Formats: sequence, structure tokens, C-alpha cells
Amino acid sequence: MMSWLRTSALLLLVLPVAGCVGGGNKVEAIYALTATTPSVSRGTSAQLLVPEPRALSALSSEKIAVKPTPITISYYPAVAFEDQVPKVLQRLLLDTFQNTGRVKAVGLPGQSLLINYQIVTEIRAFQAETFGSDQARVEVSVKVLNDTNGRVVADRIFETTAPMAGDSAEAAATGLNTAAAALATDVVNWTLTVI
Repeated sequence: MMSWLRTSALLLLVLPVAGCVGGGNKVEAIYALTATTPSVSRGTSAQLLVPEPRALSALSSEKIAVKPTPITISYYPAVAFEDQVPKVLQRLLLDTFQNTGRVKAVGLPGQSLLINYQIVTEIRAFQAETFGSDQARVEVSVKVLNDTNGRVVADRIFETTAPMAGDSAEAAATGLNTAAAALATDVVNWTLTVI
């Protein structure tokens, strides 16, 4: 029982709030993404920068997106992520790199690190999908950029999906947490093999 409670607490943080997010909508729950501690085969003495991911405006929101059809994007009412999706994903990537314990330094813009590589990302999908089967999907384009000469060392598109236990907002947030954490682990492992 304690194991289940601890896992649930790590997977999802739900805070009741009475605030507002965009458009004056009342927010009843805020969901967080949680980083894993991945096992990696190699580390690096390089210092890494994780800039904020780029995304179209539909995904640059605190709202939890849902696609009821392949070409329609909507949002779950009265719930949100801790911050805008690009900032939440940026933090998840940073935490995942740090959790490996195998990176000399990794930071955010403005932290005055002497950077060797930037991990430049663009969010292509970050939503629940309720057409067909209920699933969460995260897709991110990643470039590893040599900060000294501006050259792209490697680039790749990562995509992960996770099943959802229904089409509720909580099921969507849980599925997105699972998919995003798996994607972040894949990005970290790949990055450490190409730098």
C-alpha cells in the first residue's frame, strides 16, 4: 500500500487552487510532471544548456490539450499544468539530465555556465488523444548544438505514447506524465551518446 502511495505521489502532484489561468477560468487542480532517474551507459564532462522548447501557441499554454479528432485541439476545463508546457518540459529535461549524476553541469539560460552544447528542442505534440484509443502522446524534435561553432552535432525526432485509463483530465495528466518522462529519458540517453 505504501509503495502505491509513494508511486502515486511521485507520478502526479495535484493541488487544489482557487486561482485563474488565461481567460478567467477557475482552476481546480494543477498537475506536475516528474522526472525519472535513468540509468545511462556513459556520462560527459561537457556543460549543457537546456533552452526553453519552442511550440505553436496551441501547446504554449498551461492548459492540458486533448485531441478528440485527428485535426481538433481542445482543452480540459478547470485543470492546468504548473506552468506553460514548454517551461514544464524544459524543467523535466533539466531534472532528468541532473538525475543521472553523469553530467558535469547542466543549466538553464541566464545561469552563467560556460556552455559546450545546447539541447535545442521543439514540441510537435503534447496532448491526450481520445479518438481511436485513449492515449497520451508527446513528440519533440531535438538538436544537439555545439555552442562554440553553432554546428548541429546531431538531430532526431522523439515520440512516445502512453495508454490512458479513460478520457478524464486526471487520466490525461497521468498519461502525459508517463509519456513525457519516457521521452526525457530517451533524449538524455541519446544526447550522452552523441556528444
